[in-house]
Amino acid sequence: AKDYVYAHPEKMVTFLDNHDLARFYGVVGKDFEKFKMGIGMLMTMRGIPSLYYGTEILMSETDGHGKIREDFPGGWPADSLDKFSAEGRSDLENEAFDYIAALAELRQENEGLHSGKTTQYVPLDGLYVYFRHDEATTVMVVMNTHEETQTLQLDRFKERTKGFKMATDVMSNKQQRLSDKSWEIPGHATWILELR
Repeated sequence: AKDYVYAHPEKMVTFLDNHDLARFYGVVGKDFEKFKMGIGMLMTMRGIPSLYYGTEILMSETDGHGKIREDFPGGWPADSLDKFSAEGRSDLENEAFDYIAALAELRQENEGLHSGKTTQYVPLDGLYVYFRHDEATTVMVVMNTHEETQTLQLDRFKERTKGFKMATDVMSNKQQRLSDKSWEIPGHATWILELR
């Protein structure tokens, strides 16, 4: 909302954590759905996203600079853990790694995400919706901050959905019809949808 203060807000670095802040996964209480919500927002908002090392493997320290800046596990012969390889990571760590990798690739390939405009809507009933768009591409991001399923009324977004028929979730390839009156958004869900 304060982007008007800056000449080029799209050139600002955005982040969830860094070497001076508690690690994001720890801040959200190791809640993986909230983690995905934050990463989804970071990778789809305006600006230049910055990921602190270890975020991709769910490093979660929140106390003290020494712990926040601890070594990444692996890379040296004496290390007992090697998080550089999928085999060395847990299933949840691999899911986090793959989620971030997929969103980074999407951001790189989608002009609307990395250099387009943002249209956001006032959050309603715990649902936050914004669009990243340019002449060729439109991405719709839907976040449900509630634990319970919420109903998203689609007529609020006609300004940005006009002319599109389908919305495809970039993570699951599940399709939603934009002609529907509403969608049911599961609790703590983050949908990142390419409009066609």
